[in-house]
Amino acid sequence: EKLGSVPISRRTPEERKGDVDDVMNWMRNGKSEFEDPTGDFTRIDQMLPKKKGQKPKDRAREIESALDWMRNNDVSPVEVEPTDAGFQAVPSVPVSKRTPEERMNDVDDIMNWMRNPQDESMDPTGEFTRVDQ
Repeated sequence: EKLGSVPISRRTPEERKGDVDDVMNWMRNGKSEFEDPTGDFTRIDQMLPKKKGQKPKDRAREIESALDWMRNNDVSPVEVEPTDAGFQAVPSVPVSKRTPEERMNDVDDIMNWMRNPQDESMDPTGEFTRVDQ
């Protein structure tokens, strides 16, 4: 049995620790542009959800891990430009107004019709036949 591979960082543990330290310094200094010349820390920080009660060191590790993953997978944390179109309204999703009991009865009726498709009394409206085509 073949096991899947474990992703390995291209950067050394020392380089990754340096990145965590850089993120920590950036956070300590008010997330200044000087500490983040490429803007990668800022973009990743904005992308990752903030966890309630998360310690700064844990947040720094999370940002560094995301940055490391992006580097290993040749992904760039590009900034998304806003569009003039905005959000488009999505039509509402139809919701069944039938009770669970009514839906269960429908399943029973369909099963009975499937067992006896020639019996027209099992499909008085013709709906099962139309859907089955």
